Amino acid sequence: MKILSSDPLDGVIVRPLEFVDSSRGDLLEIQRSDDGCYPGFGQVYVTCTQSGEVKAWYRHAHIDQMAVVSGLIKLVLYDTREGSPTQGQINEIALGDVAPRLVLIPAGVWQGFKVLSADLTFVLHLSARPFKIDSAEEERIPCNDRSIPYKW
Repeated sequence: MKILSSDPLDGVIVRPLEFVDSSRGDLLEIQRSDDGCYPGFGQVYVTCTQSGEVKAWYRHAHIDQMAVVSGLIKLVLYDTREGSPTQGQINEIALGDVAPRLVLIPAGVWQGFKVLSADLTFVLHLSARPFKIDSAEEERIPCNDRSIPYKW
């Protein structure tokens, strides 16, 4: 049964980000090593995605974090972790330059996003461990897989 919750899934941290105004331009600080929820560092990368595209479903065996640099996405999280108090729940979180946030996604939570902006969207990914293609640390299924009760 799908339960759409406005409360974050267990272990998910949604941290608002603020622009720091400057006479020479703005600064958007994403994360610091002295943040209370800093999970460590493995790799940082940016993905670029076209308007309307869906990138889903995938989950990592480690903590993942996301913030949008430019554009707007709907991030969707689905909890299938055994014993989690939010098991079976789904979260939708808007992320973008109009709603700057950093989202920490615990290991084992399914994630995906859809680009809502009309232009290219750039998503910043902060991974606790380096990403390795074809690694057992990442699992993928199609965006329309029936095991996840969500329709894009």
